[in-house]
Amino acid sequence: MSASPVSYPSYSLPTVTEVKDGVGAYPLARDFVDFNRLNLQHHLWKDIFGYTLNPKIPRDKKFLKVADIATGTGIWLLDLHSQLDPSTKTELVGFDTDITQSGPKEWFPENFSLRKWSVFDDVPDDLVGTFDIVNVRLIVFVIEEDPAPVLRNLTKLLKPGGHLQWCEIDLESQHVETISPDVPTDCLQAVQNLTVLKNTRLLPTWVRTLKQTFEAEGLEAVEADWQTGKPHTRLAMHWCNLHIPMMISDKIRTTNPEKAKHIDTLIEGSITETHKGAMFAHTRVIVIGTKPHA
Repeated sequence: MSASPVSYPSYSLPTVTEVKDGVGAYPLARDFVDFNRLNLQHHLWKDIFGYTLNPKIPRDKKFLKVADIATGTGIWLLDLHSQLDPSTKTELVGFDTDITQSGPKEWFPENFSLRKWSVFDDVPDDLVGTFDIVNVRLIVFVIEEDPAPVLRNLTKLLKPGGHLQWCEIDLESQHVETISPDVPTDCLQAVQNLTVLKNTRLLPTWVRTLKQTFEAEGLEAVEADWQTGKPHTRLAMHWCNLHIPMMISDKIRTTNPEKAKHIDTLIEGSITETHKGAMFAHTRVIVIGTKPHA
């Protein structure tokens, strides 16, 4: 017997203005719960792609200076640190607008440091052309339209011949996947409709053409690696990121508490639907490119 549809009140979608005003410059949280989500997400991401740093990016130099943009907890740099040849002298620098997420410097490798910087700001003179490798991941929520200005700043960080790795999720690909047609998905579909809105930073459309943007900006040896991951990894990632609608709900709770409460109810229903065999699924991409020597 198929499950009965979940009944919930009908609310209009938040407007574009409401979402922008409610979520602010960064639509997610920065708390200890999200620190755990970020760390778990990194390892699931690595399982989906099979690497931390694309193997086509060389790392066999005597000295490597590596930057991680929007570093969060620093997990990408720390994981890369464990993979590098100990004989390679490395300098690892994490950049973010909030550098308190990773913890005290005394607990990190001596060659690991943090620096406050936004990728939307001009590149400081002392950083121009200084990095062999620059990584950035999941800044999809803070770029609404054209990623080219951000890409130019990232490229400025690179030495001639340096390598850029940009990792993103294609939110346009988001859909609800089920193990069979009779699995209920009402709440998951409603969560998607209430939190991922067209024409806002919550549904950017530039990810699918990121490879072409690399090429248009003059980067060389550009490649895009698109992956969906194994079903069990997709499920783990779904559980990991189901917390995101809760964060968005919290962000609009002051401006529209009724809708926030409604989202909370839908998330509870989404958890039940996931146990029955439904989950959000996405396609993800890693684009790499090399800065020309001249």
